[in-house]
Amino acid sequence: MALKLRLRPHERVVINGCVVQNAGRRYTLTIGNFAQIIRGCDLLQEDEADTPIRRAYFVIQSMLLDPKSVEQYGEVIAGMMAKLYVALPKAAHQEQILRAMDHVGERDYYKALACLRPVMAYEETVLPGVRPLRPRVDGSVGVAEGS
Repeated sequence: MALKLRLRPHERVVINGCVVQNAGRRYTLTIGNFAQIIRGCDLLQEDEADTPIRRAYFVIQSMLLDPKSVEQYGEVIAGMMAKLYVALPKAAHQEQILRAMDHVGERDYYKALACLRPVMAYEETVLPGVRPLRPRVDGSVGVAEGS
């Protein structure tokens, strides 16, 4: 089943490590087979990875963007996620961590990142001084692009 990406004007998307930017109007891009894809609005800059969950998100994002890093970060992310699982008191967040790790094991990194987004929103409410995440156009919480 093909994936249809509806891109807003000037929106960026990374497909298998290649940055694609839309021109000045809406465009629909159809992906016919499995590819590692992340929208520009979901990208986290390294300096924004300033909390435990955001650091885990950044590592998984790195695995998505650079397949060569998968071996390097595989054990690292497993350890990070195990610590997060133990540290999070809510069962719903622990479930999100487990689902994210399942997706990492399947090398479906975008789905792993999607599992972490609500946990990042929770982290924002419990850690003092954490910079809020920018709401996305669809109403869900997205990661702020580098400014």
